[in-house]
Amino acid sequence: MQKVICINNEGLDLEFKVGDQYDVDRELETTYIVTNRLGKKHTVFKTQFKPVGDIEATI
Repeated sequence: MQKVICINNEGLDLEFKVGDQYDVDRELETTYIVTNRLGKKHTVFKTQFKPVGDIEATI
């Protein structure tokens, strides 16, 4: 399963913490549908999350 990491939680519910990873249920053109720690699904903009692989490649 694809994972994304939160890079900016501005405007998002506090459930999303910068630096935390979340499971992706679906990837759309400009958004991800992710599941948070509480098991709730949210639609989030890609500008606020990056794929985990992309983050690891830049470190």
